[in-house]
Amino acid sequence: MKIQLVYLGPARDWAGLDSETVEVVDGATLGEVVAGLWERLDELGRRREVLRFAVNQSFSETETVLSDGDEIAIVPPVSGGTEESCDWVEIVNGPIDRDAVRLFMDKCDGTGAVVVFEGVTRFERDEKLGGLVRLEYEAYGEMAVSEMRRLVGETRRRWPVLRAAMVHRVGAVEIGEASVVMAVACGHRAEAFEACRWLIDTLKKDVPIWKKEIWESGENRWVDPTACEKGR
Repeated sequence: MKIQLVYLGPARDWAGLDSETVEVVDGATLGEVVAGLWERLDELGRRREVLRFAVNQSFSETETVLSDGDEIAIVPPVSGGTEESCDWVEIVNGPIDRDAVRLFMDKCDGTGAVVVFEGVTRFERDEKLGGLVRLEYEAYGEMAVSEMRRLVGETRRRWPVLRAAMVHRVGAVEIGEASVVMAVACGHRAEAFEACRWLIDTLKKDVPIWKKEIWESGENRWVDPTACEKGR
């Protein structure tokens, strides 16, 4: 049977491939398929401990039995449903309407505090590369949105959240522009601060979204997902 392998974000550079179709024996497991990757893709294999795998856009365990035509996504580390009527979860290709997010949060009875976080591309200068021109973001489509919704649902289970918004941008994000805007409304400020901080920290770990730096020198490089975030 044939399986489609899709390499996401930095994993494309590590594998030297965007995607490929491979033939495997009937009844092969996810673990058996990925074990074969380590043998032929050395750079990817060196990072095996930090990789996760999704079968048909759902994170899966290595014992998962595969079927003909399945898609396996190789997911590097990233830099449940929710009540759709109460929360706003979206990935957009273009500027985020910050005012619309704030207006959305205002329309909720019982709110005593609204915490809004905006992640903005900041200018940096490197001795060899020159100035940072922009960041470019890439997301794994429907799975990224699904994971964002799951996180909002988990936030609701942890804190008495009245309303939440999480909007992430893909594509080019220039200096001073927002790549993500999220907001949490609660009855009190302490729980709103805690919930919003947990939401952004967990998004940066779990949602399949990656960013690439574009420098004045012309060099493009993925933000190292295995290194600690430097406040970016």
